[in-house]
This record gives sequence, structure tokens and C-alpha cells, in this order.
Amino acid sequence: MTDREKKLVIALVKMVDQYLDNHQDEVDSRSMSAGEHAIDALADFVLMEVVHTRFGRWTDAGKKFVAENVPRPNSN
Repeated sequence: MTDREKKLVIALVKMVDQYLDNHQDEVDSRSMSAGEHAIDALADFVLMEVVHTRFGRWTDAGKKFVAENVPRPNSN
């Protein structure tokens, strides 16, 4: 992945975290076409897998990418 692609993917992951419903490793697009496209785009990078048109699931590579590149607040 190029630095440019990485920058875009990080922004996309942040948007998924902010606007879509996350249930453990599964993401619900809430039937929003933008959410479905986001899941599909992340699947192109093998960071998610499309479970159903509406749902995606983080892959092991996706979880690793997020852990290494997308700071998340502590859930204490």
C-alpha cells in the first residue's frame, strides 16, 4: 500500500468507526450506500470481508492495520 493509499484508508477506517455500527468484529452499514461502499472499499484492501451487502467483518489484517495506524480512545 502506498503512503497515499494508506492515508485514504485511515480516513475511511475513521469514518467507519464514527458513522457505522460496530458489533465486535462486525460492521453494520445501516443500509446506507456510503457505508456499503466503505465496507466494499476496505474489502478491496483485504482489511474487511463482505458478509452480506449490508454487513462487513474486520479481517485479521484489518484489525492489525487499525491497531497500528488508527489511534482509538481507551475504553476504560
